[in-house]
Amino acid sequence: MSNRATTLETPQKQPFDKEANDMIANHHAKLQRVRDHYSNASEKFLAAWIRAIALIGPEYFHCVDIDSYKNATDKDQIRPNTELIEERINVCSVGEGVFIGVVMSFFNDKWGAGICDAFGYYGIGGAANRLELDEMDIAMELFNSHTGW
Repeated sequence: MSNRATTLETPQKQPFDKEANDMIANHHAKLQRVRDHYSNASEKFLAAWIRAIALIGPEYFHCVDIDSYKNATDKDQIRPNTELIEERINVCSVGEGVFIGVVMSFFNDKWGAGICDAFGYYGIGGAANRLELDEMDIAMELFNSHTGW
């Protein structure tokens, strides 16, 4: 009986303790990486969104409570004018259309995908093959910092 009581009072280390501790430490490191990544994601997304607007054309966007898209402090202050963009994609080049579709997919994924599909590019891989380097940089930053609309 005394043997059992001693075992309960001072549990012996099991061989999996180091592995379990390593798993917990890895999990905490991943959580911290996610926290670090998203700590300034909104600002990064807004900066990329503003760059995209400059390429597409500010006239295709509504500014809400600001005088210029350059003064936005939140992505919701610069929303696409869907009617004007729909008109634009009817007369733009394939490359422009694909870029607009990729960018708009961050605002509304189905609408953006539909624009890309209209130009014959399906999925992000197909669209990436059609983007110029500056457009690709913008799309990558939008993708990397997107937290939802």
